[in-house]
This record gives sequence, C-alpha cells and structure tokens, in this order.
Amino acid sequence: MAKRNDLLDVPMTIVWTQKSNRKHFLRYLIEKNGYTTMAEVGVRDGRTTFFLLDHCPDLVIYGVDKSVAGFYNNEIADKYQHRLIPIQGDSSSMAKEIPNVDLVFIDADHSYNGCKKDILAYREKVLPGGIFSGHDIDFPGVNLAVNKLLDNYEVGPNNVWFVNS
Repeated sequence: MAKRNDLLDVPMTIVWTQKSNRKHFLRYLIEKNGYTTMAEVGVRDGRTTFFLLDHCPDLVIYGVDKSVAGFYNNEIADKYQHRLIPIQGDSSSMAKEIPNVDLVFIDADHSYNGCKKDILAYREKVLPGGIFSGHDIDFPGVNLAVNKLLDNYEVGPNNVWFVNS
C-alpha cells in the first residue's frame, strides 16, 4: 500500500502515555468505564476486534463490515460465540441492525460523505454515559465530517476521535 501524502497533522488533545495503538486506547476506555457492548463499524480483518474480545471478557461486539468474510468464519464463531455478532452490509445502512451500545467506533468509509453518513447513522446508538468514536481523523474526509458534525470532540492516540455522550 502506498503511503498517503494528504494526511493531516492532528495533535492529541488528551494526555496519553500508554501504547499508542487504537486497540490499547479502546481497551482502556472499555475497562475504565465498565462497558459491555460495542459497535465496531468497519472491522476489516478483525485485529482490533479480536484484541478487545481477548482482553475484555465481558464485551460483546457488533462487527459491521461490507464483507464479514475478512474476519468471520466458523473458527471465529466457535471461539467468540455470542460475543461477536457479525453484520454484513453498507455501514450506514446497517445501523438499524445494531441495538444501542456503550461504545461506537467508526472506521469504515474514510471519504467525507461516507464518514458523514456513518456519524449520522450511529451517533444516536450510544447509550447515556457511553462514547462515540472513530479512527483516522488525520484523513481529510474524516476530519471534515467530524468537524462539521460533532462539537467538543477529543483526539486520543493513533488518530482516534471521541465524544462522551
């Protein structure tokens, strides 16, 4: 994959001294707040999903992706059983299939229009006291959508944006 030359420099707005990968930050948020439900919108190969399921034993993840074949098969179904619910389809259209959850993490379509649709579709899915978040705020389309649609968001490690509900 070629290195992108259009990425923005978006500094963190919080103090963070732990590992900078998003999966460690999400784990921290889940454990700190005692969250048990999450929607991951844009799962791809499941690296973040599996890390969180392996380290947060009470967590249930609704994994939304245009193709679940990249992360879900019989072996994965047996391993995580009811804790991983795969949902295949267009990310914004699948919001109706997700119950309200403690944490939403958007990492699907990085274009302005795609991210805008996901934000509009999923922001009301967060339970009171939960967190609405996403990845790659350094991508121009994501950055524009977040800035136009959300007030008072924070930026954590690995270009994760988030808002407390």
